Order: sequence, then structure tokens, then C-alpha cells
Amino acid sequence: MLYLIGAGLKPEHLTIEALEAIKKCDRVFLDTYTSMFSDGNLQELEKLAEKKVFLLARKNLEEESGELLSLAKSNNAALLVIGNPLTATTHIQLVLDAHSKRVQVQVIPGISITNFLAKTGLDEYRFGRTCTIPEHREGFEPESFYDFILANKKNGLHSLCLLDTGDGKNFLSAAKAVEILEKIEKSRQEKPLAESTFVVLAGAGGKNEQILWGNLTKIRRTSIAVYPQSLIVCGNLNEKEQEALGGLYG
Repeated sequence: MLYLIGAGLKPEHLTIEALEAIKKCDRVFLDTYTSMFSDGNLQELEKLAEKKVFLLARKNLEEESGELLSLAKSNNAALLVIGNPLTATTHIQLVLDAHSKRVQVQVIPGISITNFLAKTGLDEYRFGRTCTIPEHREGFEPESFYDFILANKKNGLHSLCLLDTGDGKNFLSAAKAVEILEKIEKSRQEKPLAESTFVVLAGAGGKNEQILWGNLTKIRRTSIAVYPQSLIVCGNLNEKEQEALGGLYG
């Protein structure tokens, strides 16, 4: 059996259901590719799990997933995923591969970044499609996420933008993400985002969690050392949302 477990945004977010499943497992793994804990560390995780936890990188999960599935076919194995499982296509593919190999899978949900959206003061029912902003580098400058944001704005909806995790090492900051959006707007000679309100959610759930908001210029000039970070591009703000942002976060 393969237990695909949402580990939340910090070790303390593990549910009773998750901990009970871990107790049944011969091997426990943590995905270090798709994200990172906002608080806590591997030692704290192992203390709560009462198990040795082995780290898996992108290559282990995508190119070498057969090894994990072979183990799970004859033993109980757990793969802990930061946040909620099945949000990333990597884990969906893992489940599909497991089914093709006749490996049983049990998915146990966890706390994710979406559970913190309402904490910003924004109405979580007024969010559109979520997108991911990747780090731009030479030869790789996709823009599809910008079109998703514009489509949401056209319908008056907010956009949750997950920021590039850099394979769990070099995380994209909200300030850099805003620079990427600004660069795309300039190349397209557009400016809907230049007139938008942005909200940054950094280190959600952690003791150093930070939430701030402002226009594009303010966010670009902001330096936040807490990771991971998410960027929200606001659509139409209603009166209560404006009041909440101003009242809660200045």
C-alpha cells in the first residue's frame, strides 16, 4: 500500500489520520521537490512520525518512481507531500503509475496554502484559477500564467499565484514574481496589473508568517526573507475585503 499523505505547511499540521497511517508503514518518505515547510524541520517531523524519514528529490519522484512503487507493492510505504497531495501533476502521475502496476493507494488530505486564503481578508469564494509563476531564465520565459491572471481579472476574480520552488532550493520571491509580470506587461504594451492590488502570503502557517498588500511598485520594492511565498493578484475588491485588508494589514 502506498499512502500519499498531505503533511501540511509544518510538521504540526499532520492530522491524526495521517499519523495513524504512518505508524503502519515500513518506510516513510518526504517529497522535497514540490515545496518546503514554512516552519519546522526534518528532525521535528521524525519526532512526530516516530519514524526515520527519507528525502526524495524530483528525479526520485519522476524518473525513478518505479522504485517507490515496487516497495509499496509488497510493503506499506508513505510519501509525505508538503501541503495537500495531488495538487501537483507529479503526484497525480504517481497515482496513475501505481494503478497501472496494481499498487494500492490511499490519499490522506492535508492543510495547504489555499486554507490560508481567507486569513488575508479576501473572500475565498472569489478566487479564480490558480496558476504557477516560474523563474524566467535564458531560453525559458513562459507567459501562460499571465493569461490566466487576466482571464480571472476579466471576471472580477482574484488569482492565487504559486511561486517557483526551484526544486526545493531556490524559491522565487514575490518581488521577483512581480518583476516578471511587469516585464510581460511591458512587452505586450498592457497595464491591467499595474493598476491592481497585490497580496503577499509568506511562510504561511509558520511562526514568521507575513502578510502584506499594496500596488505593484510596493511589492516589487519589498524584501521578505520568509519562504515559501505566494502572490495574490486581486480582481474586484468588495467593500468588506478592502476593509479587511486595511484593518488587518495596514
